[in-house]
Amino acid sequence: MKFLNSSLLVVIIFLWPSVGQAEKEHPFWQLVAKSYLIVEGSITVPVEEIQNAGQTGDHDYVEIKVDASKPLKGNPESAHFNFRYYTDTEQYGGVSRRKIISQNGKPAILFLQKVKKKYYLAAYVPEALEPANTPLATRVLKEVDVQEKLIQASDSHADRNVLPKESEVQSLVELMVDKSTDPATAQAVYEAVIALGKDAIPTIVKYMDDRRKLNIPKISLPPWWPGAHEGLVHYGPETVTDVMSVALMALTNQDLTAIYNGGTELERAQAVRIWKVYERRTYGKSASR
Repeated sequence: MKFLNSSLLVVIIFLWPSVGQAEKEHPFWQLVAKSYLIVEGSITVPVEEIQNAGQTGDHDYVEIKVDASKPLKGNPESAHFNFRYYTDTEQYGGVSRRKIISQNGKPAILFLQKVKKKYYLAAYVPEALEPANTPLATRVLKEVDVQEKLIQASDSHADRNVLPKESEVQSLVELMVDKSTDPATAQAVYEAVIALGKDAIPTIVKYMDDRRKLNIPKISLPPWWPGAHEGLVHYGPETVTDVMSVALMALTNQDLTAIYNGGTELERAQAVRIWKVYERRTYGKSASR
């Protein structure tokens, strides 16, 4: 695959690791961080549609109805809403048809993302939908609280300290948005951010919260995921926020966000929050330089 579609679902479908890898690479904190909304409530599943898709191999999205009884993260616009479920999700390591059918009419805890005003399961992992239970609900609430504190700590640390390689990152960001920058050097500018190395990650996260438009909205990089055959993958980031997410992915080998080809303001805001959680979890005990 040479070009990544801006839709989060397309990115996940083609790049998501195997089931075993997904369980290993998706700790609980990531599932919570990727979730725009986590609710407890009963679901109504179109059982026949899902079963038919499994039998015929003709897969598509179906609408799952949710009657939310308790928000655990975020607040739904209504107690009654739908989310979209892809009937071949299990092939990519996600919630299986059998599992989602087994929850029909039963209380569940749902981890959901929001893409262009529609809800989807937050990640292609089986744990994105679980039978409702008090220990899990308590664990979610605790992790949500921890992450809010980590985001505040990331902001505070960035405000009070000169971060590693901050002057270099700041200069490169200005080149990204400067309309006088030679288009032929844009790729080199983006590569220079990545070349600063992992020490620069806290600074990249700090400057990620910048919505200015890029002068040249394209970047090509070798694929980061194991077993890839592509020579280069071409991205179309639109803002500083987007291209910083590409740099962070390349530096960490973590596919935490999917705004590499742009996104909504909601998706960008969530991406910044996720990377701030990652930054404090990873660098919270590091001394400032």
